[in-house]
Amino acid sequence: MSNVLRGTIVNPDVIRGKSAYEIAVLNGFSGTEEEWLESLKVGGMPAVTAADNGKVMMVKDGKWVLAYATPARIGEVVLRGSGWVGEESPYSQVVTLAGVTANSQVDLTPSVEQLAVFHEKDLAFVAENEDGVVTVYAVGQKPQNDYTIQVTITEVDA
Repeated sequence: MSNVLRGTIVNPDVIRGKSAYEIAVLNGFSGTEEEWLESLKVGGMPAVTAADNGKVMMVKDGKWVLAYATPARIGEVVLRGSGWVGEESPYSQVVTLAGVTANSQVDLTPSVEQLAVFHEKDLAFVAENEDGVVTVYAVGQKPQNDYTIQVTITEVDA
């Protein structure tokens, strides 16, 4: 007899997958299911508060922390043609971006139109953050024009 009839499962136990405990045993765990469940508990940890309700949390260095990065912030940076330092590529320009910390990842996100212009001019930009000071580097020819480029700022683990 078939286990499936017109898309309806007749006997769901027949197609049941392995439990998390069974997978743990297959991967080397050698205790009972109760011991395995106990091994998942984090002893001595502070309780997750109501303020954390709905957030995905994990334990890191003995503390509850968000399991994902803080949402990214979107802004823009103006790169002045007259602001580039250096005699040859890569040229650099220190920029000020509100709210950037030592743990901020700063990504430049040029528009499709800007990418076409940069390609035509043999030009590429990259941002680097060192202790909260953001430097943009221009690779290729030295930019002569001002460019306003979108930036994405994301806080990351140190």
